[in-house]
Amino acid sequence: MLIQILLLVLILVIASITDLARHKVYNWLTFPAMGLGLGLNMFYQGFPGLWAGLAGLLVGGIIFFPAFFWGGMGAGDIKLMAVVGAFTGWVFVLNAALYAALAGGVIAIIILIIKRDLWKTLKKIGRFFRSLIIFKLEPEPLSKKYPMPYAVVIALGTLAAYYLPPVFSI
Repeated sequence: MLIQILLLVLILVIASITDLARHKVYNWLTFPAMGLGLGLNMFYQGFPGLWAGLAGLLVGGIIFFPAFFWGGMGAGDIKLMAVVGAFTGWVFVLNAALYAALAGGVIAIIILIIKRDLWKTLKKIGRFFRSLIIFKLEPEPLSKKYPMPYAVVIALGTLAAYYLPPVFSI
């Protein structure tokens, strides 16, 4: 198991570096990592491990799909979360995703404070939610987009899931 953890940490570090440097998480990293995670699970636990890894890969790939669909993150981030699931299983990846979402929210607020756009962004978000209730009200588009290296956030969420108490368990 230690080898799995160390390999996953190495993959997350590489993905974080490429995301910080080029705003990309590459397929040459994620696709082989998925296979490696599934293979290691099968090696250590047999077919139950393979099924656990497949379930984790599926849950990890689906959990942030709405954010990808609405343009909040890239496909590489989705595949990286699937890698975490392939290595750790579906329950762990749920916890990692929750912690990653919390870390991402905190980092987003910090970025907006630094860019002096927090209040303006909160007002636009409020107008969006009001437009869901009052259909005549047009939501104001969020004009500025600050790139967030979500691979770093996924790495932080995964590390938090290892060290903090699980929210989801079976």
